[in-house]
Amino acid sequence: MSPEKWLKEEASWQLEKIIDALNSAHNMPFQCAWLERDLAMNYLEMLKGMESLLLIIWSQLKSISISKIEHEVMVWYARQKRSQKNILSCYYRHQEYLKEWANTPEVQSYGLSGNWGDYLLFVMAFEKNLLTKASSGKISMSARDREAIATLFLRKMQMIYNAEPHKLCIDFFTCISPFTQESVSLPYCNDFDHKKTEFGTFNKFQEELTKSDKWSSLCGMYMDVLDEIARGNNDQHLE
Repeated sequence: MSPEKWLKEEASWQLEKIIDALNSAHNMPFQCAWLERDLAMNYLEMLKGMESLLLIIWSQLKSISISKIEHEVMVWYARQKRSQKNILSCYYRHQEYLKEWANTPEVQSYGLSGNWGDYLLFVMAFEKNLLTKASSGKISMSARDREAIATLFLRKMQMIYNAEPHKLCIDFFTCISPFTQESVSLPYCNDFDHKKTEFGTFNKFQEELTKSDKWSSLCGMYMDVLDEIARGNNDQHLE
């Protein structure tokens, strides 16, 4: 495979993941408060940084040579390293945010670790949103509408899950390393030990998410999780 073809394939599939995640985050079927917090905003900034260079590489491969692309990459890379929101700094902050989140009592009570998948699982199950309000009875929603919204939400959340920051950064910096001649250090939380919670359906849903390549097919189980958690919260209020 020629260097040009390899580079174009790398840029194309990375761009697909990044664009899908960015589009999903900006087109949720309801307001997601977690997307407005530092952890998610930093994550999206990191994706936008990678997207900007990959778009340059992908769009110019047809018309210019590798040597000219190398110049473009080096100019971009020099500017990135001096930026306060450079990709590496965003990545390091991302890991710090995850560690802080994982050390909170609420997260530990659910047996979750500080990895990206667990964070997304938490916001899906325990963050207040349109679906959790429907499960708790705070708003009225037909079963049909609830299922349609939950299915769309799961599909978008999987796009964000697929753009996992550690893997994405490894692939991105590997892609541009022939030009930069630099390697980067990317710390990572590899703790995937889970403790069982009092919510049986939640435990099952957690297991199925890790095995499924189509989260939207788990819509029924996801709604059962939200109902189970809502019942648990109501029981606590009654005690």
